[in-house]
Amino acid sequence: MTGGYVICEYDEVKEYFPEFNIAMESLHTALIAKAAADWSPKTFGGMTPRSDQFGETTIIPSLFRNISNTTLTTWNQYLTGTGHQTIMSGSNGGNIYEDYKIGLAGLAFLDKAIRVSEIKMQISDKKLPRVNIEEVMAYNKPAIVFEDGYILDEETGFDLYAYVLTIGYQRIKPIGFQLNRVPNKLQTTNTGAALT
Repeated sequence: MTGGYVICEYDEVKEYFPEFNIAMESLHTALIAKAAADWSPKTFGGMTPRSDQFGETTIIPSLFRNISNTTLTTWNQYLTGTGHQTIMSGSNGGNIYEDYKIGLAGLAFLDKAIRVSEIKMQISDKKLPRVNIEEVMAYNKPAIVFEDGYILDEETGFDLYAYVLTIGYQRIKPIGFQLNRVPNKLQTTNTGAALT
């Protein structure tokens, strides 16, 4: 992984950044291969898996906690302080819950007012460099798309840090998809419920 990224409009990423499709397909293939190896003998069942398959969906907020260490039910969270903050982490004590794997292709900021100027991530023991995102303030709905995606594996740590400029609401949405080893954990739980 080279660690590069592109800042662009979230609504126009597919139209003006064709490399995004290639990066997403590569991440998707790598994530499915990892899940098939780790969760064997289960096979990939897409959006409607059988009990002997693992499924796929969009990234669900309840796999993460917010700045106040509360499980997210939406991507909208209230940033309670300024300065260096952990604004998102795995819901299971900082880790991604068991039975879930996430393909992270980028981050979208879905508000006109951007309240952070820098971000950095830590995935397990891998610390990624700081990214100055002040440029995103010139965009309508900015997205940071990684040149190479990252796999957030089950039971591994994830932290998204930011330098928060102002207190208030901010919607930060991970771009990508998640795989689920136990389909019933998504099919029988209520919307907005924790995915333990």
